[in-house]
Amino acid sequence: MSLTRQQLYDRIRETSKDSFVLEEMKRLGFWENSPQPTVPEILINKEAELQKELNELIEKQRKYESREQMLKEMRAAKLKASKEKQTETKRRNEEKLKQKAEAWKETQAENIVYLGEDVSKGLNFTTPDREKLQKYNLPYFENVKDLAEKMGVSLAQLRFLTFHRKVAKTTHYAQFAIPKKSGGTRQISAPKRKLKKAQKWLLENVLYKVGNHNAVHGFVPKRSIKTNAEPHLAKAVVINLDLKDFFPSIHYKRVKGLFLKLGYSEQLAIIFALLCTQAEVEKVSVDGQIYYVQTGQRFLPQGSPASPAITTLICRKMDLRLQGVAKKFGFTYTRYADDLTFSAEIIDEKNIAALLFYTNKIIESEQFTVHSEKTHVMRKGAQKKVTGIVVNEKPNIDRKRLRQFRALLHQVAQTGWAGKKWGNSDNIVNSVVGYANFVAMVNPEKGKAFQEEIKALLAKFLYQKQSAESVISQVETHEKGAEKPMPDKKEEKSGNDWWDVFEGS
Repeated sequence: MSLTRQQLYDRIRETSKDSFVLEEMKRLGFWENSPQPTVPEILINKEAELQKELNELIEKQRKYESREQMLKEMRAAKLKASKEKQTETKRRNEEKLKQKAEAWKETQAENIVYLGEDVSKGLNFTTPDREKLQKYNLPYFENVKDLAEKMGVSLAQLRFLTFHRKVAKTTHYAQFAIPKKSGGTRQISAPKRKLKKAQKWLLENVLYKVGNHNAVHGFVPKRSIKTNAEPHLAKAVVINLDLKDFFPSIHYKRVKGLFLKLGYSEQLAIIFALLCTQAEVEKVSVDGQIYYVQTGQRFLPQGSPASPAITTLICRKMDLRLQGVAKKFGFTYTRYADDLTFSAEIIDEKNIAALLFYTNKIIESEQFTVHSEKTHVMRKGAQKKVTGIVVNEKPNIDRKRLRQFRALLHQVAQTGWAGKKWGNSDNIVNSVVGYANFVAMVNPEKGKAFQEEIKALLAKFLYQKQSAESVISQVETHEKGAEKPMPDKKEEKSGNDWWDVFEGS
Protein backbone atom coordinates (compact mmCIF):
# COMPACT_ATOMS: atom_id res chain seq x y z
CA MET A 1 0.00 0.00 0.00
CA SER A 2 1.49 3.30 -1.10
CA LEU A 3 1.21 6.40 1.09
CA THR A 4 0.78 9.91 -0.05
CA ARG A 5 3.44 12.48 0.71
CA GLN A 6 1.31 14.09 3.40
CA GLN A 7 0.69 10.74 5.06
CA LEU A 8 4.45 10.09 5.04
CA TYR A 9 5.09 13.47 6.70
CA ASP A 10 2.48 12.71 9.33
CA ARG A 11 3.96 9.30 10.12
CA ILE A 12 7.42 10.77 10.47
CA ARG A 13 6.13 13.58 12.75
CA GLU A 14 4.38 11.09 14.99
CA THR A 15 7.64 9.22 15.77
CA SER A 16 10.89 10.00 13.94
CA LYS A 17 12.49 9.59 10.59
CA ASP A 18 14.66 6.64 11.73
CA SER A 19 11.73 4.87 13.30
CA PHE A 20 9.72 5.23 10.14
CA VAL A 21 12.61 3.91 8.00
CA LEU A 22 13.09 0.97 10.40
CA GLU A 23 9.42 0.05 10.23
CA GLU A 24 9.44 0.21 6.44
CA MET A 25 12.60 -1.86 6.18
CA LYS A 26 11.09 -4.51 8.41
CA ARG A 27 7.92 -4.46 6.41
CA LEU A 28 9.87 -4.87 3.19
CA GLY A 29 12.18 -7.57 4.66
CA PHE A 30 15.38 -5.63 4.62
CA TRP A 31 15.97 -5.75 8.37
CA GLU A 32 17.44 -8.75 10.21
CA ASN A 33 14.56 -10.65 11.74
CA SER A 34 15.78 -11.87 15.11
CA PRO A 35 13.90 -12.65 18.34
CA GLN A 36 15.77 -9.95 20.32
CA PRO A 37 15.93 -6.44 18.95
CA THR A 38 19.39 -5.15 18.30
CA VAL A 39 20.82 -2.05 20.01
CA PRO A 40 20.23 0.29 17.08
CA GLU A 41 16.65 -0.88 16.86
CA ILE A 42 16.10 -0.23 20.59
CA LEU A 43 17.59 3.21 20.29
CA ILE A 44 15.47 4.05 17.29
CA ASN A 45 12.28 2.87 19.04
CA LYS A 46 13.20 4.77 22.19
CA GLU A 47 13.86 7.89 20.16
CA ALA A 48 10.50 7.41 18.48
CA GLU A 49 8.71 7.16 21.85
CA LEU A 50 10.49 10.20 23.18
CA GLN A 51 9.74 12.14 20.03
CA LYS A 52 6.09 11.16 20.32
CA GLU A 53 5.97 12.34 23.92
CA LEU A 54 7.75 15.54 22.93
CA ASN A 55 5.24 16.12 20.16
CA GLU A 56 2.40 15.60 22.60
CA LEU A 57 3.98 18.06 25.03
CA ILE A 58 4.54 20.61 22.26
CA GLU A 59 0.92 20.18 21.18
CA LYS A 60 -0.27 20.70 24.75
CA GLN A 61 1.93 23.80 25.10
CA ARG A 62 0.60 25.14 21.84
CA LYS A 63 -2.95 24.54 22.95
CA TYR A 64 -2.24 26.16 26.36
CA GLU A 65 -0.61 29.23 24.80
CA SER A 66 -3.45 29.45 22.34
CA ARG A 67 -5.97 29.25 25.25
CA GLU A 68 -4.18 31.98 27.22
CA GLN A 69 -4.15 34.18 24.14
CA MET A 70 -7.77 33.38 23.54
CA LEU A 71 -8.68 34.25 27.13
CA LYS A 72 -6.65 37.45 26.88
CA GLU A 73 -8.43 38.37 23.69
CA MET A 74 -11.79 37.47 25.25
CA ARG A 75 -11.04 39.63 28.28
CA ALA A 76 -10.01 42.53 26.06
CA ALA A 77 -13.14 42.14 23.95
CA LYS A 78 -15.32 41.89 27.06
CA LEU A 79 -13.67 44.98 28.57
CA LYS A 80 -14.14 46.89 25.37
CA ALA A 81 -17.79 45.84 25.20
CA SER A 82 -18.25 46.81 28.84
CA LYS A 83 -16.76 50.26 28.27
CA GLU A 84 -18.89 50.73 25.20
CA LYS A 85 -21.94 49.65 27.19
CA GLN A 86 -21.03 52.02 30.03
CA THR A 87 -20.58 54.85 27.58
CA GLU A 88 -23.91 54.07 25.97
CA THR A 89 -25.62 53.72 29.37
CA LYS A 90 -24.13 57.04 30.48
CA ARG A 91 -25.31 58.65 27.28
CA ARG A 92 -28.81 57.20 27.71
CA ASN A 93 -28.92 58.27 31.38
CA GLU A 94 -27.78 61.77 30.49
CA GLU A 95 -30.44 61.87 27.81
CA LYS A 96 -33.04 60.65 30.30
CA LEU A 97 -31.93 63.26 32.85
CA LYS A 98 -32.08 65.91 30.18
CA GLN A 99 -35.56 64.81 29.14
CA LYS A 100 -36.61 64.57 32.79
CA ALA A 101 -35.26 68.08 33.47
CA GLU A 102 -37.09 69.42 30.43
CA ALA A 103 -40.27 67.63 31.50
CA TRP A 104 -39.89 68.99 35.04
CA LYS A 105 -39.31 72.46 33.64
CA GLU A 106 -42.49 72.14 31.59
CA THR A 107 -44.34 70.81 34.65
CA GLN A 108 -43.05 73.69 36.77
CA ALA A 109 -44.33 76.10 34.14
CA GLU A 110 -47.78 74.49 34.08
CA ASN A 111 -48.37 72.91 37.48
CA ILE A 112 -47.38 72.67 41.15
CA VAL A 113 -46.48 69.14 42.23
CA TYR A 114 -44.24 69.74 45.25
CA LEU A 115 -44.40 72.34 48.03
CA GLY A 116 -42.17 70.85 50.68
CA GLU A 117 -42.01 67.99 53.13
CA ASP A 118 -45.22 66.87 54.92
CA VAL A 119 -47.57 69.01 52.80
CA SER A 120 -47.12 67.79 49.21
CA LYS A 121 -49.10 64.57 49.46
CA GLY A 122 -52.32 65.18 47.56
CA LEU A 123 -51.03 67.79 45.10
CA ASN A 124 -51.69 65.33 42.26
CA PHE A 125 -55.42 65.20 43.12
CA THR A 126 -56.83 67.99 40.98
CA THR A 127 -60.52 67.12 40.63
CA PRO A 128 -62.90 69.50 42.45
CA ASP A 129 -66.47 68.90 43.61
CA ARG A 130 -68.33 71.17 41.21
CA GLU A 131 -71.69 70.68 42.89
CA LYS A 132 -70.34 72.05 46.17
CA LEU A 133 -68.63 74.95 44.43
CA GLN A 134 -71.93 75.87 42.76
CA LYS A 135 -73.80 75.42 46.05
CA TYR A 136 -71.56 77.97 47.77
CA ASN A 137 -71.35 80.21 44.68
CA LEU A 138 -67.58 79.80 44.59
CA PRO A 139 -65.31 80.34 41.56
CA TYR A 140 -64.07 77.33 39.63
CA PHE A 141 -60.45 77.13 38.44
CA GLU A 142 -59.42 74.93 35.51
CA ASN A 143 -56.04 74.24 37.11
CA VAL A 144 -53.45 75.85 39.34
CA LYS A 145 -52.11 77.93 36.44
CA ASP A 146 -55.60 79.32 35.93
CA LEU A 147 -55.72 80.17 39.64
CA ALA A 148 -52.37 81.99 39.49
CA GLU A 149 -53.46 84.00 36.46
CA LYS A 150 -56.69 85.08 38.15
CA MET A 151 -54.76 86.02 41.28
CA GLY A 152 -52.46 88.17 39.17
CA VAL A 153 -49.26 86.28 40.02
CA SER A 154 -46.97 83.92 38.14
CA LEU A 155 -46.93 80.23 38.97
CA ALA A 156 -43.38 80.64 40.27
CA GLN A 157 -44.51 83.43 42.62
CA LEU A 158 -47.42 81.34 43.87
CA ARG A 159 -45.03 78.46 44.52
CA PHE A 160 -42.67 80.79 46.40
CA LEU A 161 -45.47 82.16 48.59
CA THR A 162 -46.76 78.70 49.52
CA PHE A 163 -43.56 76.63 49.77
CA HIS A 164 -43.20 74.99 53.20
CA ARG A 165 -39.61 74.94 54.45
CA LYS A 166 -38.32 73.49 57.72
CA VAL A 167 -35.40 75.92 57.52
CA ALA A 168 -35.55 79.11 55.45
CA LYS A 169 -33.49 82.24 54.91
CA THR A 170 -36.54 84.43 54.38
CA THR A 171 -39.96 84.82 55.96
CA HIS A 172 -43.23 86.11 54.56
CA TYR A 173 -44.29 87.67 57.86
CA ALA A 174 -43.19 90.58 60.05
CA GLN A 175 -43.43 89.56 63.69
CA PHE A 176 -44.15 91.96 66.55
CA ALA A 177 -46.28 92.29 69.66
CA ILE A 178 -49.00 94.75 70.64
CA PRO A 179 -50.39 95.29 74.13
CA LYS A 180 -53.76 93.80 75.10
CA LYS A 181 -56.42 95.86 76.83
CA SER A 182 -56.52 93.26 79.59
CA GLY A 183 -52.73 93.30 79.97
CA GLY A 184 -49.93 91.32 78.41
CA THR A 185 -49.13 91.30 74.71
CA ARG A 186 -50.64 89.84 71.58
CA GLN A 187 -48.31 88.38 68.94
CA ILE A 188 -48.97 89.77 65.48
CA SER A 189 -47.76 88.15 62.26
CA ALA A 190 -48.26 90.75 59.57
CA PRO A 191 -47.92 89.30 56.04
CA LYS A 192 -45.52 91.11 53.75
CA ARG A 193 -46.82 92.90 50.68
CA LYS A 194 -46.97 90.07 48.11
CA LEU A 195 -48.44 87.49 50.49
CA LYS A 196 -50.89 90.04 51.88
CA LYS A 197 -52.10 90.82 48.36
CA ALA A 198 -52.67 87.10 47.71
CA GLN A 199 -54.52 86.67 51.02
CA LYS A 200 -56.76 89.68 50.29
CA TRP A 201 -57.57 88.23 46.86
CA LEU A 202 -58.54 84.92 48.45
CA LEU A 203 -60.63 86.77 51.03
CA GLU A 204 -62.57 88.79 48.49
CA ASN A 205 -62.94 86.18 45.74
CA VAL A 206 -63.47 82.99 47.78
CA LEU A 207 -64.05 83.44 51.51
CA TYR A 208 -66.50 86.34 51.27
CA LYS A 209 -68.57 84.33 48.74
CA VAL A 210 -69.63 81.89 51.45
CA GLY A 211 -72.49 83.06 53.65
CA ASN A 212 -71.87 83.69 57.35
CA HIS A 213 -73.92 82.46 60.29
CA ASN A 214 -76.38 85.12 61.45
CA ALA A 215 -74.91 85.10 64.97
CA VAL A 216 -71.45 86.13 63.74
CA HIS A 217 -70.50 89.82 63.72
CA GLY A 218 -66.72 89.83 63.81
CA PHE A 219 -64.92 90.74 60.57
CA VAL A 220 -68.10 90.34 58.53
CA PRO A 221 -68.99 93.02 55.95
CA LYS A 222 -71.56 95.54 57.24
CA ARG A 223 -71.30 94.18 60.81
CA SER A 224 -69.34 95.50 63.78
CA ILE A 225 -68.99 95.43 67.54
CA LYS A 226 -72.09 97.63 67.62
CA THR A 227 -74.26 95.15 65.70
CA ASN A 228 -72.82 92.45 67.97
CA ALA A 229 -73.96 94.33 71.08
CA GLU A 230 -77.44 95.39 69.91
CA PRO A 231 -79.16 91.94 70.34
CA HIS A 232 -78.21 92.08 74.03
CA LEU A 233 -79.63 95.53 74.88
CA ALA A 234 -81.62 95.85 78.13
CA LYS A 235 -81.39 92.13 78.96
CA ALA A 236 -81.68 90.91 82.56
CA VAL A 237 -78.53 88.80 82.34
CA VAL A 238 -75.55 88.93 79.98
CA ILE A 239 -72.84 86.24 79.86
CA ASN A 240 -69.47 86.78 78.16
CA LEU A 241 -67.07 83.95 77.27
CA ASP A 242 -63.66 84.22 75.65
CA LEU A 243 -61.87 81.58 73.57
CA LYS A 244 -58.22 81.09 74.51
CA ASP A 245 -55.54 81.37 71.78
CA PHE A 246 -58.25 81.56 69.15
CA PHE A 247 -56.22 82.00 65.95
CA PRO A 248 -53.17 79.89 66.92
CA SER A 249 -55.45 76.98 67.88
CA ILE A 250 -56.60 76.61 64.26
CA HIS A 251 -53.93 74.56 62.50
CA TYR A 252 -53.09 73.90 58.87
CA LYS A 253 -55.08 70.63 58.60
CA ARG A 254 -58.31 72.34 59.70
CA VAL A 255 -57.81 75.12 57.18
CA LYS A 256 -57.10 72.60 54.41
CA GLY A 257 -60.19 70.64 55.47
CA LEU A 258 -62.32 73.79 55.20
CA PHE A 259 -61.39 74.33 51.54
CA LEU A 260 -61.97 70.64 50.80
CA LYS A 261 -65.46 70.90 52.31
CA LEU A 262 -66.16 73.93 50.14
CA GLY A 263 -65.56 71.73 47.07
CA TYR A 264 -62.03 72.55 45.98
CA SER A 265 -59.60 69.86 44.85
CA GLU A 266 -57.01 68.67 47.31
CA GLN A 267 -54.32 70.43 45.30
CA LEU A 268 -56.03 73.84 45.59
CA ALA A 269 -57.01 73.17 49.22
CA ILE A 270 -53.32 72.63 50.03
CA ILE A 271 -52.31 75.80 48.21
CA PHE A 272 -55.03 77.90 49.89
CA ALA A 273 -54.16 76.49 53.33
CA LEU A 274 -50.45 77.21 52.85
CA LEU A 275 -51.25 80.75 51.71
CA CYS A 276 -53.26 81.41 54.86
CA THR A 277 -51.20 79.67 57.55
CA GLN A 278 -47.82 80.32 59.07
CA ALA A 279 -45.34 77.91 60.64
CA GLU A 280 -44.15 78.65 64.14
CA VAL A 281 -40.45 79.48 63.72
CA GLU A 282 -37.40 80.43 65.72
CA LYS A 283 -34.95 83.01 64.42
CA VAL A 284 -31.39 81.61 64.45
CA SER A 285 -28.10 83.24 63.43
CA VAL A 286 -25.34 81.01 62.04
CA ASP A 287 -22.08 82.53 60.78
CA GLY A 288 -23.79 85.86 60.30
CA GLN A 289 -26.66 84.35 58.29
CA ILE A 290 -30.20 84.55 59.69
CA TYR A 291 -32.29 81.36 59.43
CA TYR A 292 -35.93 80.77 60.33
CA VAL A 293 -36.22 77.28 61.81
CA GLN A 294 -39.64 75.66 62.14
CA THR A 295 -40.45 74.75 65.74
CA GLY A 296 -44.16 73.95 65.59
CA GLN A 297 -47.21 73.39 63.41
CA ARG A 298 -48.60 75.79 60.83
CA PHE A 299 -51.49 77.86 62.18
CA LEU A 300 -53.65 80.87 61.36
CA PRO A 301 -51.61 84.02 61.96
CA GLN A 302 -53.18 86.94 63.77
CA GLY A 303 -52.55 89.80 61.37
CA SER A 304 -53.55 88.13 58.11
CA PRO A 305 -56.60 89.67 56.38
CA ALA A 306 -57.87 86.15 55.62
CA SER A 307 -57.64 84.69 59.14
CA PRO A 308 -60.88 86.15 60.61
CA ALA A 309 -63.00 84.98 57.66
CA ILE A 310 -61.49 81.50 57.85
CA THR A 311 -62.25 81.25 61.57
CA THR A 312 -65.82 82.35 60.89
CA LEU A 313 -66.32 79.50 58.41
CA ILE A 314 -64.51 76.91 60.55
CA CYS A 315 -66.67 77.90 63.55
CA ARG A 316 -69.95 77.63 61.61
CA LYS A 317 -70.82 74.24 63.10
CA MET A 318 -69.94 75.46 66.58
CA ASP A 319 -72.11 78.58 66.08
CA LEU A 320 -75.06 76.41 65.04
CA ARG A 321 -74.68 74.21 68.10
CA LEU A 322 -74.25 77.12 70.49
CA GLN A 323 -77.24 78.92 69.04
CA GLY A 324 -79.30 75.77 69.48
CA VAL A 325 -78.30 75.44 73.13
CA ALA A 326 -78.92 79.16 73.72
CA LYS A 327 -82.41 78.90 72.25
CA LYS A 328 -83.20 75.83 74.35
CA PHE A 329 -82.48 77.72 77.58
CA GLY A 330 -84.01 81.04 76.49
CA PHE A 331 -80.83 82.94 75.54
CA THR A 332 -79.73 85.03 72.56
CA TYR A 333 -76.29 84.19 71.15
CA THR A 334 -73.75 86.27 69.17
CA ARG A 335 -70.04 85.92 68.49
CA TYR A 336 -67.42 88.53 67.63
CA ALA A 337 -64.23 86.60 66.77
CA ASP A 338 -63.23 84.92 70.06
CA ASP A 339 -65.82 86.79 72.20
CA LEU A 340 -69.03 84.79 72.79
CA THR A 341 -72.06 86.53 74.30
CA PHE A 342 -75.35 85.11 75.65
CA SER A 343 -78.22 87.15 77.09
CA ALA A 344 -81.72 86.46 78.46
CA GLU A 345 -84.83 88.43 79.41
CA ILE A 346 -85.10 86.76 82.83
CA ILE A 347 -82.60 85.48 85.36
CA ASP A 348 -82.89 81.73 85.89
CA GLU A 349 -79.87 80.34 87.75
CA LYS A 350 -80.56 76.77 86.65
CA ASN A 351 -80.65 77.82 83.01
CA ILE A 352 -77.46 79.86 83.47
CA ALA A 353 -75.66 76.87 84.97
CA ALA A 354 -76.96 74.52 82.25
CA LEU A 355 -75.98 76.96 79.51
CA LEU A 356 -72.42 77.30 80.84
CA PHE A 357 -72.09 73.53 81.20
CA TYR A 358 -73.22 72.71 77.65
CA THR A 359 -71.41 75.61 75.98
CA ASN A 360 -68.14 74.47 77.56
CA LYS A 361 -68.73 70.92 76.31
CA ILE A 362 -69.54 72.12 72.79
CA ILE A 363 -66.53 74.46 72.64
CA GLU A 364 -64.22 71.70 73.86
CA SER A 365 -65.60 69.23 71.30
CA GLU A 366 -64.93 71.79 68.55
CA GLN A 367 -61.24 71.85 69.57
CA PHE A 368 -61.31 75.25 71.29
CA THR A 369 -60.67 76.22 74.91
CA VAL A 370 -62.68 78.62 77.09
CA HIS A 371 -60.59 81.26 78.87
CA SER A 372 -62.13 80.63 82.29
CA GLU A 373 -60.70 83.81 83.82
CA LYS A 374 -62.58 85.89 81.26
CA THR A 375 -66.00 84.31 81.78
CA HIS A 376 -68.37 86.95 83.20
CA VAL A 377 -72.01 86.62 84.25
CA MET A 378 -73.56 90.11 84.54
CA ARG A 379 -76.94 90.22 86.27
CA LYS A 380 -79.47 92.92 87.07
CA GLY A 381 -77.98 96.04 88.68
CA ALA A 382 -74.46 95.54 87.25
CA GLN A 383 -73.00 97.37 84.29
CA LYS A 384 -73.27 95.01 81.32
CA LYS A 385 -70.71 95.23 78.49
CA VAL A 386 -70.59 93.46 75.16
CA THR A 387 -67.33 93.90 73.18
CA GLY A 388 -66.66 97.13 75.05
CA ILE A 389 -70.15 98.65 74.61
CA VAL A 390 -72.46 99.21 77.58
CA VAL A 391 -75.81 97.52 76.85
CA ASN A 392 -77.83 98.18 80.02
CA GLU A 393 -80.39 100.30 78.16
CA LYS A 394 -79.05 101.61 74.86
CA PRO A 395 -75.59 101.32 73.23
CA ASN A 396 -73.29 103.51 75.27
CA ILE A 397 -69.72 104.09 76.39
CA ASP A 398 -68.46 103.57 79.91
CA ARG A 399 -68.81 106.98 81.64
CA LYS A 400 -65.69 106.63 83.73
CA ARG A 401 -63.66 105.86 80.63
CA LEU A 402 -65.13 108.90 78.82
CA ARG A 403 -64.15 111.20 81.69
CA GLN A 404 -60.61 109.84 81.59
CA PHE A 405 -60.47 110.43 77.84
CA ARG A 406 -61.67 114.02 78.16
CA ALA A 407 -59.04 114.61 80.85
CA LEU A 408 -56.33 113.25 78.55
CA LEU A 409 -57.33 115.53 75.68
CA HIS A 410 -57.33 118.47 78.07
CA GLN A 411 -53.77 117.60 79.14
CA VAL A 412 -52.68 117.32 75.50
CA ALA A 413 -54.19 120.74 74.80
CA GLN A 414 -52.16 122.18 77.68
CA THR A 415 -48.75 120.54 77.21
CA GLY A 416 -48.80 118.60 73.90
CA TRP A 417 -48.61 114.90 73.06
CA ALA A 418 -45.20 114.15 74.55
CA GLY A 419 -45.26 111.83 77.56
CA LYS A 420 -48.97 111.05 77.24
CA LYS A 421 -50.39 107.53 77.17
CA TRP A 422 -53.79 105.99 76.47
CA GLY A 423 -54.43 102.33 77.12
CA ASN A 424 -51.56 99.86 76.77
CA SER A 425 -50.26 101.13 73.45
CA ASP A 426 -47.10 103.21 73.28
CA ASN A 427 -48.43 105.02 70.20
CA ILE A 428 -50.53 107.78 71.77
CA VAL A 429 -51.91 109.17 68.49
CA ASN A 430 -52.98 105.77 67.21
CA SER A 431 -54.67 104.94 70.52
CA VAL A 432 -56.49 108.27 70.84
CA VAL A 433 -57.75 108.33 67.26
CA GLY A 434 -58.86 104.70 67.52
CA TYR A 435 -60.81 105.36 70.70
CA ALA A 436 -62.48 108.43 69.17
CA ASN A 437 -63.56 106.32 66.20
CA PHE A 438 -64.95 103.71 68.60
CA VAL A 439 -66.98 106.38 70.43
CA ALA A 440 -68.25 107.73 67.09
CA MET A 441 -69.51 104.29 66.09
CA VAL A 442 -71.47 103.90 69.34
CA ASN A 443 -72.47 107.52 69.86
CA PRO A 444 -71.95 109.57 66.66
CA GLU A 445 -72.55 112.92 68.35
CA LYS A 446 -69.94 112.44 71.08
CA GLY A 447 -67.54 110.76 68.71
CA LYS A 448 -67.64 113.56 66.16
CA ALA A 449 -66.85 116.14 68.87
CA PHE A 450 -63.84 114.08 69.95
CA GLN A 451 -62.63 113.67 66.36
CA GLU A 452 -62.76 117.42 65.72
CA GLU A 453 -60.88 118.11 68.94
CA ILE A 454 -58.19 115.56 68.05
CA LYS A 455 -57.77 117.02 64.56
CA ALA A 456 -57.12 120.42 66.10
CA LEU A 457 -54.58 118.97 68.55
CA LEU A 458 -52.79 117.06 65.78
CA ALA A 459 -52.56 120.17 63.63
CA LYS A 460 -51.38 122.28 66.59
CA PHE A 461 -48.65 120.04 67.98
CA LEU A 462 -47.47 117.43 65.47
CA TYR A 463 -48.31 117.59 61.82
CA GLN A 464 -47.27 120.21 59.30
CA LYS A 465 -46.48 118.12 56.24
CA GLN A 466 -49.77 116.21 56.16
CA SER A 467 -53.20 117.37 57.23
CA ALA A 468 -54.74 116.05 60.42
CA GLU A 469 -57.71 114.84 58.35
CA SER A 470 -55.39 112.55 56.38
CA VAL A 471 -53.94 111.11 59.58
CA ILE A 472 -57.44 110.47 60.92
CA SER A 473 -58.40 108.84 57.62
CA GLN A 474 -55.46 106.43 57.75
CA VAL A 475 -56.27 105.37 61.29
CA GLU A 476 -59.92 104.91 60.32
CA THR A 477 -58.83 102.67 57.45
CA HIS A 478 -56.94 100.52 59.93
CA GLU A 479 -59.87 100.44 62.37
CA LYS A 480 -62.42 99.40 59.73
CA GLY A 481 -60.37 97.00 57.65
CA ALA A 482 -58.21 95.47 60.36
CA GLU A 483 -55.72 94.79 57.57
CA LYS A 484 -52.77 96.92 58.65
CA PRO A 485 -51.45 95.83 62.04
CA MET A 486 -50.74 98.22 64.85
CA PRO A 487 -47.08 99.27 64.66
CA ASP A 488 -44.55 97.87 67.04
CA LYS A 489 -42.78 100.45 69.14
CA LYS A 490 -39.58 99.62 67.28
CA GLU A 491 -41.26 100.70 64.07
CA GLU A 492 -42.85 103.85 65.44
CA LYS A 493 -41.74 107.14 63.99
CA SER A 494 -42.03 110.62 65.32
CA GLY A 495 -42.93 113.97 63.83
CA ASN A 496 -44.06 114.19 60.23
CA ASP A 497 -43.02 110.62 59.36
CA TRP A 498 -45.58 108.93 61.62
CA TRP A 499 -48.00 108.02 58.84
CA ASP A 500 -45.29 106.03 57.02
CA VAL A 501 -45.81 103.27 59.59
CA PHE A 502 -49.03 102.32 57.84
CA GLU A 503 -47.24 101.63 54.57
CA GLY A 504 -44.89 99.08 56.12
CA SER A 505 -45.10 95.46 55.11
